[in-house]
Amino acid sequence: MKYTKIASAVLAALCLFACTKDPYGTTDIPKVSLSEASAFVAPELKPVGDVIVDANNNNVEAVTFNWTPASFGAPVQVAYSLYLSANGKTALAGTSFSTSYTIAKSDLNGLVTNSLGVTPNDKAQVSAYLTAAVSGTTVQSVQSQSVSFNVQTYKANIRSLFICGQFENGWDVAAAPEFWETDGGTNTYKILIDYLAGGTITPGEDQGFKILTQRAWSGDYWGYDGLKPAWEVPENNDKNFQMGASAKNLYLVTVTLAKSGDYAGTISAEGIDALSLIGNFEESGWSKDVDLVYDYKENVWTAGPVTFSGGNNGFLIRYNHAWDRKLGTATKASDYVSGGFELVEGGADMNVPGDGTYMMKIYANRTPFVIVMEKQ
Repeated sequence: MKYTKIASAVLAALCLFACTKDPYGTTDIPKVSLSEASAFVAPELKPVGDVIVDANNNNVEAVTFNWTPASFGAPVQVAYSLYLSANGKTALAGTSFSTSYTIAKSDLNGLVTNSLGVTPNDKAQVSAYLTAAVSGTTVQSVQSQSVSFNVQTYKANIRSLFICGQFENGWDVAAAPEFWETDGGTNTYKILIDYLAGGTITPGEDQGFKILTQRAWSGDYWGYDGLKPAWEVPENNDKNFQMGASAKNLYLVTVTLAKSGDYAGTISAEGIDALSLIGNFEESGWSKDVDLVYDYKENVWTAGPVTFSGGNNGFLIRYNHAWDRKLGTATKASDYVSGGFELVEGGADMNVPGDGTYMMKIYANRTPFVIVMEKQ
């Protein structure tokens, strides 16, 4: 996809006007300049009341921050950035061209618990402050004072999106794979898919896909006109995401919903050559990989049957048939997948419960991935 960037960094009607002539020498044109930086006036953030986030108001209420306008000595467009701080961490809450910013309680809760490290279902003191700058310029910014308020956080449920495309053997929207937030309120969603469906479509042909909010076209959905892609998407007439002629089979897709301009958020895709099982089982002997295969209808990666014997039952999951990136440990039970254990990036060798034949299932639509070891 070709991006067109339109320059818009024009200062409007700056103060201390002087006059000059236009190129034809017939009309006076204002020549403008800002005040000295020492005369800039910072915005003043108004007090914020304590915020309580719970199951009843998490998705239906919002918090509004208000402030007085900054001044740069002229009626320029000012861009404000609102920051929150706690636990020695600072995160951008949002931006505004007006003197207020409204954030949903669900998003505020996610920011405080995920970016600032406040424990869910706990109360914490949070500080807020603003920076203000002349939009579209590198003019020195000014900063407001800080105000403090308490936030009672809430352990939010994780939300999900859907991915639908040609890799499902023909845009099967009723069976579009579901994928989940990395944690409640992060607004970031991840899934590992077999984009080329085991070779059923050819790179450079119709590889399109879109991101949906439900398994139906009646809800919100986005192509490259709705989510800003991190790669150059080949031009097409339907605005579907595509990877191009050099597409890999496997992609770890990451969607972050955070509205910016005309976009609802961003999307990136990391190409992977293989996801495989290796270990002390008969089919491997720590020297041969057994590739995991994607089943889009079940939205699960499977390998097996594989057979362990002799009591030495270690194994790992690895990317690209290489040792530089692996998944292991699997000692923490999953809160979401029955009988599953969370995989750890770079984790230690895992062990099956005992000798026998197993089917391995990897749920790569959650963060962290989850493994289920099914004894046959």
